Amino acid sequence: MDPVAAVIVVAALATTGVLIALAPAMKRDHRRRQLAGRAVSGGLGSGLDAVWRPSAEEAHREWEAQVEVPAPAPSPGDKGRMEDGRIVIDVHDAR
Repeated sequence: MDPVAAVIVVAALATTGVLIALAPAMKRDHRRRQLAGRAVSGGLGSGLDAVWRPSAEEAHREWEAQVEVPAPAPSPGDKGRMEDGRIVIDVHDAR
């Protein structure tokens, strides 16, 4: 076997072994960042969903609409919404 080819094969096997050994730690770190809200979002995945899986993209859009709760806008003449110079908005469950 050619020495250069042998070095390439050994390097590929070593890299594969290291990645397999570090995979659980990388997964734990990614999950910890997801739970903390700091994980990188799947922006590319949602773009691909719009093209290749439009039903999944539509379902995600409907889910986001259900999760978001719009707060009512205060009226200019509304009394009782100001506390210490700050606007207070009470959101009641409309379901």
